[in-house]
Amino acid sequence: MDVASATSSTARIAALFVHPLKSAAGIRVDEITLDERGAVGDRRWVLAEANASANGDMITARETHRLVLIRPSFLSDDRDGGIRLTAPGLPPLDVPMALVNRTAPTRSVRVWDDDVAAHDAGDVAAAWCSAAVGRACRLLRLADVDRRPLAPRFAGSIDPQSRYVAMTDGAPLLLIGLASVDALNARLLESGHADVMDPRRFRANVLVAGTQPHDEDTWRDLRIGDVALSVGSACTRCVLTTVDPDSAESGHEPLRTFAQYRRADGGVIFGMNTTHRAPGGIRVGDAVQVISFR
Repeated sequence: MDVASATSSTARIAALFVHPLKSAAGIRVDEITLDERGAVGDRRWVLAEANASANGDMITARETHRLVLIRPSFLSDDRDGGIRLTAPGLPPLDVPMALVNRTAPTRSVRVWDDDVAAHDAGDVAAAWCSAAVGRACRLLRLADVDRRPLAPRFAGSIDPQSRYVAMTDGAPLLLIGLASVDALNARLLESGHADVMDPRRFRANVLVAGTQPHDEDTWRDLRIGDVALSVGSACTRCVLTTVDPDSAESGHEPLRTFAQYRRADGGVIFGMNTTHRAPGGIRVGDAVQVISFR
């Protein structure tokens, strides 16, 4: 198949998001800068269990739903500095990079199967975050020295050797077609579900318009603007998709409906793990050119 026949004339970037604090609210942006790990400012902060050994597992909204009510913003235009956090019932918390002692020894936080090096943001930030989510925790920032490897299943046709990721669930980027969200919502309405699913539930970085439902499942290599990317595995979805991003309340949907038509590999899938070949930038409105298919 040649490039021309593999190109959609209508597929474009409809929206872009970064999620500075893992499992907290995302920020809708007009453009994303991609560094060696992924979107600058995306999943560079995480909450971790507080314990005497100064090491612990990550805390996510899968088990701590109130985390979705924390709303981060950036303290610097480059998105690579500190963050401001807000949460219901608490004053805003500013965490400038000056509070993150990057000359101190790193501590380790377990992010899925990886031990990730991170810096602690201090006791004030820990107390604020503990109050916000209702459990003792520490706020950590990814250390510049960390080298969390990109797993081959997320890389598509890209060589994963010497490629690194931040504290995402796997790939540097998650991509979803808006038509796929619309198709889910049509099923929910047909079954009598009163509310539709906001795309924010799926915590994608890249939302694409101008496609058919689940076209993205078939893509292999892409170009968005001047950036080359490759699509790896489908994203297996978890209970976090059932948590309302505005209320932190949870239910059975959309997992119950996904189970009817999106089963694969022992779970349900929605959205595609995607990796960029080299640093660059993508913007809302950029054309999505499909170079090859699976």
